[in-house]
Amino acid sequence: MRLVLVLSCLLAGAAQAAPRLIVPADLTAPAPQPVVLEGAAPGAAVTITTERPSRDGTKTYLASATFAADAKGRVDTGKAAPHDGSYSGVEPLGLFWAAKATPRKSSVPHGEVHVTAVVGAATTTTSTRSEPDPAAVRVSTDTPFPGAVWASPKTPGRHPVVIVLGGSEGGSSTAREVAPLFAARGYATLGLPYYDPGYDPTDRVAGLPCSFTNIPVDRLATVRAWLATRADADVDRLGIWGVSKGAEFALIAASRYSWIGAVVAVVPSDVVWEGWGGTGPTTASFALDGKSLAFQPYGGMDVELAKAARGEAMDLRRAHLAGRAAYPDRLAAARIPIERFKGALLLVAGWHDQIWPSAEMAANIVAARRSADLTTELISESAANHYLGSPGTAPVDGSVTPGANGTAIAHTRADAWKATFALFDRALSPNLSGNINHSLP
Repeated sequence: MRLVLVLSCLLAGAAQAAPRLIVPADLTAPAPQPVVLEGAAPGAAVTITTERPSRDGTKTYLASATFAADAKGRVDTGKAAPHDGSYSGVEPLGLFWAAKATPRKSSVPHGEVHVTAVVGAATTTTSTRSEPDPAAVRVSTDTPFPGAVWASPKTPGRHPVVIVLGGSEGGSSTAREVAPLFAARGYATLGLPYYDPGYDPTDRVAGLPCSFTNIPVDRLATVRAWLATRADADVDRLGIWGVSKGAEFALIAASRYSWIGAVVAVVPSDVVWEGWGGTGPTTASFALDGKSLAFQPYGGMDVELAKAARGEAMDLRRAHLAGRAAYPDRLAAARIPIERFKGALLLVAGWHDQIWPSAEMAANIVAARRSADLTTELISESAANHYLGSPGTAPVDGSVTPGANGTAIAHTRADAWKATFALFDRALSPNLSGNINHSLP
């Protein structure tokens, strides 16, 4: 009888032993692996929760889902659908992108995501990274360009270069957030602010224009000259990643500079648009050699901006479509001659983009390049919107505009992030020194 009791106790202890929790090493990688739990009893309920702090530390993103362990006592979020939680269906990375913001501070360190599994009375917690490990990259603001961020791998050698161009949010936020992501994948990266509207008083960049008018495209030639002086950068292997107005910027530059080898344009434009925020005569958003480029006017942008000033919902997409309809005679001159660009090009767009018609404009770019016998990679999702410039594990909460779908946004981001590195690796790094190493910690 005593032997039976001892065995029962041992079995009970084994049943309560903490299971093994396997998480992606780096959520910013091109294709993170799903979350896996091992060591549960077959059929046991397994609740997995993720927690991460917001970038500013004022909020906490949380997600939770409950699964049933399979016959081997295993849960694989790439194969199993939860019974309940923050999402439905099989979503390998849903525990990360479906996280919702809560108005409290988190004890989780900045740049980390804690993953906790509860199986009966047993709890296991481990962590992964939502930002690159500082041990893997060097990050500096010591450049001649206001607000710019220089991020490079700590591995020796001359690395292929990526220039990061943000959108109309302006300031240095995109430079700070995105440049280290490319550096962690083996690219010497310059996050380049070029406009500061002052939307965020904590992110002011002195020395940048505060109106989006006549932004000099040839500034990139100055950037390239500086890059050529660096021992860790190979300017003969240079690409640009641009989002929204930064995609417009990148495509204009690519149509004019043969030293650009690859471009990823997220929610792009096929034309140069009218600028805003300036005084005097209306000009283009961008200029070259000191001259305003031919541009496509808006249709009622002032009306939409006035709505925003009153706290009302504005429809910037409508202003772009109305401008194209009202001024069809301006389209030919304003069109970006992207067929001049012979390098590798990836476009990412959403048909429910309510900022501007990125999917329609992306289709126009594909057609223009096809007429010149040039291929273009296109990721275009019917239910995605404008907010596609993040890794697929970034929380979708707060970025879903009416008519868009959170799952579609997350999937499009994930597909685009993977395709981005596939394109840059293929175009900028094959069989050359400083080859890309996606296994960087």
